[in-house]
Amino acid sequence: MLSDYPLNLALATKDLGQARAWYSEKLGFEPRWANEWLLMYREFDCAFTVYATRSAGTAQNTVAIWNVKDLPSAMARLRGRGVTFEDYDYGDFKTVDGVATDPDDGSLNSWFKDGDGNTWSLFYGPDDDRPERIGPMLAASDLDRSKQWWSEKLGYTPVEQVEGVINVYRSGGKGFSIYATQFAGTAKNTVAGFRVKDLRAEVAALRQRGVVFEDYDFPEFKTEDGIFADPEGDMSAWFVDSEGNTVAINEDSDSRDS
Repeated sequence: MLSDYPLNLALATKDLGQARAWYSEKLGFEPRWANEWLLMYREFDCAFTVYATRSAGTAQNTVAIWNVKDLPSAMARLRGRGVTFEDYDYGDFKTVDGVATDPDDGSLNSWFKDGDGNTWSLFYGPDDDRPERIGPMLAASDLDRSKQWWSEKLGYTPVEQVEGVINVYRSGGKGFSIYATQFAGTAKNTVAGFRVKDLRAEVAALRQRGVVFEDYDFPEFKTEDGIFADPEGDMSAWFVDSEGNTVAINEDSDSRDS
């Protein structure tokens, strides 16, 4: 079952070399593994990838959430490395010096963009005693529709929710979020992915639930019956949820052995 595996963040870049330099200089992150088209990171026991695609920069919504224990200190540290935080003013919703404060629960939120325009949320929740972590944020134009789709097609139920604002899920012991935004569907790239031990079995089980897998025919690769397999036997498949989020399922030698 997919719920046995974390849903990991996937970030798009047009230039892997520049992305690698940005994440090193601005965030202090170094890849654990890299090849000519992908960087694999692990920070705070959370895995995420940065991968090369011509669709980089299309997402206008927040794509990543970084939960921190002390937001002002985290912002000061990142500003010291040259990270610029965004300011927003949407009437009732407004940042002050880059920080939005929720008057109901005292939570703090700030946003920054990486070198390719991917928007990260830096978030502090006063009642959250979990360790610092990084996870994907998926966009929804209709949260109720999204909740129904993820339940019926993938078998997920929110572990936390704020009506009309955000649904929080857990998978493989890690969290991911789906939030309401007018910018849902703008990302033309993969936004998150699962690493599984038996991709064909997962694909078959999801098809039984009505999940439709994408077929691609690009110069770089081509799927057959919704699955791409490289010469080494690593495999990938992709589906799109009700809100236009493209999610990958991957199987490689590391995931088979883990």
